[in-house]
Amino acid sequence: MLRESINRHIKIQFISRDIPVENTAGNSTYILDFMQYLRQAGYEIEYVLINSSPNGRTPWYIIPPTLATLANVSVKNNLRIGRLLLRFNSLSDWLIELLRLAYDRLPEKLKNIYRSARNKRQIKPLYVIFTQKWDILATPEEVAFAGSQFARFKPDVVVANYAWLSNVFDVISTDVSILKVILTHDILHRRVADLKQIGAHIDISEWDRNKEVVQLRKAQVLLAIQEEDAKFFKEMVSQCDVISMPISAIYHSHTDKQVPGRCLFVGSGADHNYYGLKWFLEDVWLRVIESMPNLTLHVCGLVCNLIQGNYPNVRFLGRVDDLEAEYSAAELCLIPLLAGSGLKIKLVEAMSYGRACISTSVGVQGLQEVVGSAVLVADTPEDFAAAIHTVITKKEKRQWMEEQAHRYAIAKLSPQAAYQPFVDYTHQYLQQVKAVGRR
Repeated sequence: MLRESINRHIKIQFISRDIPVENTAGNSTYILDFMQYLRQAGYEIEYVLINSSPNGRTPWYIIPPTLATLANVSVKNNLRIGRLLLRFNSLSDWLIELLRLAYDRLPEKLKNIYRSARNKRQIKPLYVIFTQKWDILATPEEVAFAGSQFARFKPDVVVANYAWLSNVFDVISTDVSILKVILTHDILHRRVADLKQIGAHIDISEWDRNKEVVQLRKAQVLLAIQEEDAKFFKEMVSQCDVISMPISAIYHSHTDKQVPGRCLFVGSGADHNYYGLKWFLEDVWLRVIESMPNLTLHVCGLVCNLIQGNYPNVRFLGRVDDLEAEYSAAELCLIPLLAGSGLKIKLVEAMSYGRACISTSVGVQGLQEVVGSAVLVADTPEDFAAAIHTVITKKEKRQWMEEQAHRYAIAKLSPQAAYQPFVDYTHQYLQQVKAVGRR
């Protein structure tokens, strides 16, 4: 057996700028799910954060329990004590954070006095959230830190989390014993172009095809989140091997009853979620409840923080740690996305709960097999509203769609179907490296 011939745990190192936290964003869910399978397959995992500020300007951070269970975590310029990370390279951040904590404990009257004085004198707020471009290439300092972690951990496989970090491979470019992999998530230049096309104000870097190709070529293997992306990547960089690796889904049964007329949207604070939900609320939802005034919509996730205004029969719940109750109650899940590539993890998640879905064409990218069965597709406000009316009012059709979602999740989205091809590829590559080393 190939794994036995290697005769040791495979060491895999992830390089990233952010820490994945459960139930916050699709990319976090994806990478944690992937690491869970690797851990079960016997891999030794290390997660390297080249961003020294995982909690913005706050100089301490507690590593999420799921990540701490799956991997050893190493963070640039941070001291780790158990799950606690402490950063001492900026004493001003400690002072500001302590002042902020003291301010939070002041009586409201004293806070109002401070706010009034600050406004009159145009003083900047005591605490300003630290922001950094998250999709720029790794800086020389970040590359150097990654290089030091390569030398210490001696990985068999290095995975750059997104193409913009592929220049960390520069320090190991001549080491053929290390398999260099990019977890792509989506096609960057297409994502940027799509958001611009809908007129979105985007706070991301300029990515065009040529820039993306240069970075992708630094890897030997590209992990594409769906088959369409895999084909596109193969055309872009034919010298790379491309593996289609969707997020997996485990079917969830329900103990709670559905709430009649309940709709559900789940989304992070990413641009495509904000613009898609805003379009739905303003152009579709008001049209829907004119004909079905008893419908309700629950919105879960950090996207709630971005939506302003009040909408009838809509509850913004924010981040929900356990979504099982929300999916159990929903009769219909909505994916009204207008831009983006990759795989819409919210659609996979909805089908894993056996829920009927309505999506735009963008939302079903990579999952065309489910169109017309588990998912109805509509791209105009009129068609989207009509599809909602159909699914909500026709119980037999809705139950049939739920059954199709159930069957697809079991047949096509199991963890083994999603991740075992990468595990097999890794073993084959390392076996070849071992054979060459014997010559």
